[in-house]
Parts: sequence; structure tokens; C-alpha cells
Amino acid sequence: MPIAGYDGAVLWGTYYSDVTSDFWDGILSDVGYRTHAWGMDVGADTLDTTDFTSEGWREFKAGLKSWTGTIEMYVDSDTQIQESDVGGQAYLRLFLNAKQVLKGEAHCIGQSPSVTVDGIETQTLTFQGTSDLFHSDIA
Repeated sequence: MPIAGYDGAVLWGTYYSDVTSDFWDGILSDVGYRTHAWGMDVGADTLDTTDFTSEGWREFKAGLKSWTGTIEMYVDSDTQIQESDVGGQAYLRLFLNAKQVLKGEAHCIGQSPSVTVDGIETQTLTFQGTSDLFHSDIA
């Protein structure tokens, strides 16, 4: 059965973990406020290992992994995303639904406001992962 997207969400803040428990320090800015979509790309570098014994076919090996993505949000007079948020690092939690979350540390590396004549102002934030990406179930 397909998973409905309406249970998705975004949280951007400070996260701490120790041996016994996890701590969430809330939202550093309004990333996540009025969010209507997010997307993520997870990939690995492709390393060419072709040599003289490859018999005419290229050979490859997976290299370093990374993840990037975007958060799309509507903008209104209460939204507090500023240009100064770009470059900031925080703990990002991207909820797939009410039961699953992707989480890891990331830098906000871009902000793209947009307005159309027949729509409302939107903003896309781009992020770059700076840690492992974890996929977990929500208890």
C-alpha cells in the first residue's frame, strides 16, 4: 500500500545524545514552519577501477557516500528564514510519515525565494549532510 505524504514533517534544531537518552533542543529557526515538501538525494562517488585486464569493459567501485536535499515551504509574515540561516549547521529530522524518520546533521547551503503572479511566495532551502544519515522507526 502506498504511504500518504500528509504525515511528513521537518524539524531543524539541536540534538544531543548520550548513552541513556536523546535530547531535542527545538527549532533554531522556522525551517519546518509551513513546509509542504522535502526531497533528498543519497549517493556515492563512482570510482573507475578499469585496468588492462578489464577486457574492454569499464569497472567501477563505490566511493564516499553523501546526502543532500531540499525543503520547500510557504512564506508568510511570521516566517523567520533569513539569509543568515544559510551556512548554519543543525540536526535535521525529515519525517517520511508518522512512523519513520530520516535524521542526521546538515548545513543549510542555500535559500531560494520564489514568487509567481498566480501563487503565493515560496522558499526552497538546500542542505548538505555532514554526518551519517539514519533511518529509524518512531516509537
